[in-house]
Amino acid sequence: MGTILRSKQHPLFKTYQNELSNPVQMVLRASHGISISVFDAMLKLTALGKSQLASYLDATPKTIENYRAKQQKLGQPKSEQLLQLMALYKKGFEVFGTIESFSEWLGKNAYGLGKQKPFDLMYTQGGIQLIMEELIRIEYGALA
Repeated sequence: MGTILRSKQHPLFKTYQNELSNPVQMVLRASHGISISVFDAMLKLTALGKSQLASYLDATPKTIENYRAKQQKLGQPKSEQLLQLMALYKKGFEVFGTIESFSEWLGKNAYGLGKQKPFDLMYTQGGIQLIMEELIRIEYGALA
């Protein structure tokens, strides 16, 4: 899996600091599209497979490769979803400390998420928001 950096130290989070801390900036940035290189950086950061990360963006690996071949930016919905996932991973790293610990938690049934695996909820912005709220509860010890 690899990276044991704290989230605040990761260059990807630094690059998108404004967007990750301000929802308005996130939407505005997504409206301009983001580079496929951000997808690649998220692959490395998250240790997700290309198919899995692409599916979270409602895309296929072939679609992602087409963006790459044409040197196109991701469209607004895919850009926003990728930024939302990045914000989720940033919060997960802040709460759990390492990518390994956060990824392990994502694969386990979470009581506060109706005993669903967080990985299974990451396909929509609503699901990402539910996971983010659960992370905040964990962070503050409000697990009841």
